[in-house]
Amino acid sequence: MKNKSSINLNEPSFYILLALSKEPMSGYELTRNILNITKGRLEVRTGIMYPTLKKLVDLKLIEQIDERSQERNKKTYQLTEEGKKILQHEVDMLKEKLEEVKLIMNET
Repeated sequence: MKNKSSINLNEPSFYILLALSKEPMSGYELTRNILNITKGRLEVRTGIMYPTLKKLVDLKLIEQIDERSQERNKKTYQLTEEGKKILQHEVDMLKEKLEEVKLIMNET
């Protein structure tokens, strides 16, 4: 398993983890949720969503769960403990970056 500093999440990956931090979702639900979270700024289309989900499963940041009541061929994903750690690490890094930006921009 890669350590926290060697996983470089792209924007779709970050928002997938963020959305899954609230509840398990399917790829379609994730697409709609991310669109809502970003107020329409980021639309993760099918060609990006499903390869990204596979990558996150391979990294063990998310896992597919078995739901008996789900529709046929509908896969539902949830965040793993490692995924929660990585998401928190990314959030902490974003906070640090924002503080650095504030510091520099207030100096000029």
